[in-house]
Amino acid sequence: PRDMDLPGWRCHALMGAMKGHWAVWVDENWRLIFAFEGADVVRVDYRDYH
Repeated sequence: PRDMDLPGWRCHALMGAMKGHWAVWVDENWRLIFAFEGADVVRVDYRDYH
């Protein structure tokens, strides 16, 4: 996750039902949601998060 923590990306861990997933800010309400298995990104989704 640290490699994804670039200025303006707003990379953050999710909580609750999405615990274990991360989100990167794309635009307004849109987020790129993903999870890691080891060093690999899996379960990628693009959604209106709010």
